[in-house]
Amino acid sequence: MRILEYGTEQEKALLFLPCTAEPEWAFTDSVTLLAQGFHVLQVVYDGHGETGEDFVSVEKTVDQVTEWLHRHGIHRLDAAYGCSLGGACLTRFLALGEIPVGRAVIDAGITPYRLPLLLRWLINLGDFLGVRLVMRNRKLLEAVYPPERWTLPGRDPKAEYDVLAAYLKTYSDRTIRNVFWSANNYALPPEPAKTGCTVTYWYGQEEAKARSRNIRFIRNYFPNVETVCVPKTDHAELVMLHPEEFYEQVMGFLRKK
Repeated sequence: MRILEYGTEQEKALLFLPCTAEPEWAFTDSVTLLAQGFHVLQVVYDGHGETGEDFVSVEKTVDQVTEWLHRHGIHRLDAAYGCSLGGACLTRFLALGEIPVGRAVIDAGITPYRLPLLLRWLINLGDFLGVRLVMRNRKLLEAVYPPERWTLPGRDPKAEYDVLAAYLKTYSDRTIRNVFWSANNYALPPEPAKTGCTVTYWYGQEEAKARSRNIRFIRNYFPNVETVCVPKTDHAELVMLHPEEFYEQVMGFLRKK
């Protein structure tokens, strides 16, 4: 695991836990905006890019992040943001409460299944085979995620997808399998730590059905959570493709009294 730091001159600290299957630079525009007022700590997971190790689990990632923060003298966070896999990591991070967080945005975060083990294995096998196929096949990647939609305005879709396709091929089978198993099966305490954190859960309008189980889980686990539907967006679209809108929405939540 690595942590990229932006806005190191800022006093307030914000932990940024991105989604999987995207290179670290996919979030640069959004992170740069956040760094205007925060010391942003962007996590790069094991198995993602040049970390040198396969991804193992949400639990290990949260332990790594917690240890890194303590080692660098950060014992409280003003804010945290986690998307998809990052939302799963943030859910566990908040639940353990070893490092208090003032306000947290869980953006389409994945929550643990409450299903029989055999069924969870079968779901993970389907996830692994489907995701691996998309990652290894450029035509299928573009069919599932059309470049014209998933490229920032002003960027060359072909050039962007050349880089993305090459990046996705660096994921090992073990990393892919572990990401999708752990994101859906990580452990949580029966109740989250009472640290006074204000939590909001976001989801895109176009993924509302896919996130319905996660929303129910989060509402039950964090009873005071606020849920927000982001209009006309799909999974992780706001943070990657609409940095200005993302920044305004994050700051609106962080400034809310």
